Amino acid sequence: MIKVMIFEPYPMGLGGNFVTQQLILERLDRNFFYPIVVAPIEGVALDYFRKMGVECIVISPLGALSQYGGKALQDGVLGRLKSVINLFRYNFKIRKFILNNNIDLIYTNCVRAQLTIGIASLLSRTPAVLYIKGVLANPIIDRICYFSATKILFFCAQNRDDQYRFLTRLYRKKIAILEIGIDPQTLSEANQRDKTQLSSELSINSKYINIAVLAQLYRPKGQHFAIEAIARLVLDFPNIRLYLVGDHVIKEYEPYKRELESQIRKHNLTQHVFFTGWRKDALDIASLMDIIIHPSLAEGFGRAVLESMGLGKPVIASSVGGLRSAIIDGINGYLVEPGDVDLIELRMRKLLLNKNLRSEIGLEAQKTVISNYQIDDKIFQLTDIWKKTLTKYNN
Repeated sequence: MIKVMIFEPYPMGLGGNFVTQQLILERLDRNFFYPIVVAPIEGVALDYFRKMGVECIVISPLGALSQYGGKALQDGVLGRLKSVINLFRYNFKIRKFILNNNIDLIYTNCVRAQLTIGIASLLSRTPAVLYIKGVLANPIIDRICYFSATKILFFCAQNRDDQYRFLTRLYRKKIAILEIGIDPQTLSEANQRDKTQLSSELSINSKYINIAVLAQLYRPKGQHFAIEAIARLVLDFPNIRLYLVGDHVIKEYEPYKRELESQIRKHNLTQHVFFTGWRKDALDIASLMDIIIHPSLAEGFGRAVLESMGLGKPVIASSVGGLRSAIIDGINGYLVEPGDVDLIELRMRKLLLNKNLRSEIGLEAQKTVISNYQIDDKIFQLTDIWKKTLTKYNN
């Protein structure tokens, strides 16, 4: 039995990362692995995992380490120094937990997670597998994570090569590719469920052409680009409606939502753009859409895009992250340069004018997901990496 400590820095129970963790824990072979989820605070995700029978532990950090939105990095010199000291203190707490619980392997799902426990991993001589699912943006923090991780996984070769070519060569023996996985059963159920009540609740009507952005309300997700494109198209296509499925989640991102509301009023789009808030039934909403837009400025992969493709929806997505490997432009979706509203408008116009094209691209998108992104295959690969990392480390 291999005891795996899964460090979850964002236990809010929201977004693609939570879905990925959920799928891993649901399908993990308990004959070989005993998972323990460790988090800095309580959250909905931990409640959900406990209901699944997974042991979950909260080990609380000090100061700004418990805050989000880059708070620790935004403090002055003294504040950052305190955070560094607290980070070391926290790692000694994590080291004690690792040793007391005979943890064999640590799994971290993002750079923040690896930074938070990397020192503990080294001090306890416990191998750590880091799955980089976001964008690498801080050279100091990223280098610490490259050094402290025993194994580093990327969604795709493009993500691996976007930054730090020298580090990629230096640590090439510890770097591998593991694509994201989607549960086809979940997608099938979403497509088949009766959504009469949902359609009524959100006023989703087939007489309109319904479009959605499925993402946290957070400036790098780019909802303002989608609104700008709608503003340019609405005179020619008065029957379009845009649904922003998501919320700001943390207080630091709340001003962006107000900015979007102001943009909607400025362009007189109150009858065309709607906020749904964060929805557990986001997949059901996606299944009712005609087009999905993902105008993100940066992305690790973009699970919402892959899920939408799996639902058979035509997607217009920024050419970022793993989407560059999943989408073949003009075949199973459209790729646009991040922030290119002109091209977003052009691709939307093309899809709005041609219902058959929407169906053709959606069908190709669905085939791509079914062929290449099955969750069971990915979890088998992940656990195989865990086993091999542990064996190599112990030898």
